[in-house]
Amino acid sequence: MEELLEVIAWAQLGIHDKPVGLLNVDGYYDCLLGLFDKGVEEGFIKPSARNIVLSAKTARELIQKMEDYIPFHDQVAPTQSWNAGEPNATNS
Repeated sequence: MEELLEVIAWAQLGIHDKPVGLLNVDGYYDCLLGLFDKGVEEGFIKPSARNIVLSAKTARELIQKMEDYIPFHDQVAPTQSWNAGEPNATNS
């Protein structure tokens, strides 16, 4: 679960915009997805960061959602290099 939350945080920071898929068989992840939705409602998670977490009841549906995914950008931090050794990294 920690890694999934980290992926959402990275999306908010502009580190990545790739989708993450949850195979939600028999509603197993419904409560977790509800927690993410509540985070958006309360202002803790940006809608674009929440939208990278895709879910579906079947593998076929999930793969289709991931193929159709189009990222939306509303980052809280400017896009930059997140590796200090790279030439375009910002120095403090």
